[in-house]
Amino acid sequence: MTYEILIYVALAVGGLLSLSFLIAHTKNQENSIVWTLVMLMFCAVLLFSLRVTDLTFQWVLIETSTLFGALLVASNGSSKSVEAAWKFLLLNSYGLGIAFIGLILISFGNQNAISMDSTVLLATIGAHDNFIVQIGLWLAIFGYSAKLGLFPNLFWVGDTYAESSSQISGLIAAFIPVAVSFALRPLLEMDAMLSPKFIKPSNVFLISGIITILYSIWTVYQLQDVRRMTAKVALFHSGAIAVFLWFRPSNEIFFFLQAVNLALKGFLFSSLGILRMDGGHRFLDQILGGRGIHRFTTFLMLAAVCAAFTLPISPVFFTDLLLVKLGLDNGYFWPLVVPGLGLIFFAVIFGRLLPLLNLPHRKVYKDIRNNVNIRFVITTVLLFILIALGFLGFWGLTQGGWIHG
Repeated sequence: MTYEILIYVALAVGGLLSLSFLIAHTKNQENSIVWTLVMLMFCAVLLFSLRVTDLTFQWVLIETSTLFGALLVASNGSSKSVEAAWKFLLLNSYGLGIAFIGLILISFGNQNAISMDSTVLLATIGAHDNFIVQIGLWLAIFGYSAKLGLFPNLFWVGDTYAESSSQISGLIAAFIPVAVSFALRPLLEMDAMLSPKFIKPSNVFLISGIITILYSIWTVYQLQDVRRMTAKVALFHSGAIAVFLWFRPSNEIFFFLQAVNLALKGFLFSSLGILRMDGGHRFLDQILGGRGIHRFTTFLMLAAVCAAFTLPISPVFFTDLLLVKLGLDNGYFWPLVVPGLGLIFFAVIFGRLLPLLNLPHRKVYKDIRNNVNIRFVITTVLLFILIALGFLGFWGLTQGGWIHG
């Protein structure tokens, strides 16, 4: 898969979620035009960061997205959303501040570097395997892991996605992991070139990802809130991305992984946002106590849950195959655990949502029918993008192309 396809997917997902917010917003989403422009700026900043090879400029762009993201989280004006926005801003800025200190130390320790361009650093850092560079990598990788939402800096994730609209939370969940993955990739490459006396920061990064996966499974079982369930799915995928990055995959595999993340998060948050809107509540017991939901709402809910995990109908199935292949190529069998944990997560969340299948089907209520129908169309387009990526994964598998990359 090429970088250009990844950008097309990003533009499509960002555009569709922004369009949904603009023309199918709820009553408490005032000034939708202004907030749609902020959403587009959020996407533009992070997309631009993907093309940047200067690590400090890339850091500036990602930190700028933190400010835009905090504004978006607080956009509905409720006290809970403002509190969640502050938590998002402070914890993300805390992590990025640590990452920036790490970048400074890397530059200082790599004395011959005339810039912070990642290509220059990768070419010279092997000759500067010193304590300062190693500490810099520790700080940079740890700091960016906070932005990715990994343990122990994962506590902003639930509130951010629970207290913002489905379009905004979908946008944040789709774009931030992609931008942070691009920022982490050269740092993990540098770490592989060094020989620290103790544990490598990349190995701690891997452990953080696995703990994040386990934490998401443990906490989702206790939830009734559909919004927080969706946040736990995003948290699981952040942990899985960390495992993927640890193997330092080829460009084709890396771009495919990021494109799947974009399409999946957009579809997942949009689908479960429709469930909350059509069901009239965000808590399962309240939805179950209602008068039913639309038939297509049920279909989208099932499609989103199935697409998010290791099932053959989903491109996630192919990313898991790639992860297992990367593990076997490096002599590791433990990556098989990640798809297994995905199936456990699927069983848990499907069991929580299963009673919704017993609800009677009805038409969408008249006062929200127009907005829900618009969201039906936009979410269906996101589903088609996800299916197209699944076919691309299947084609790559049968052709023996990037599956070996």
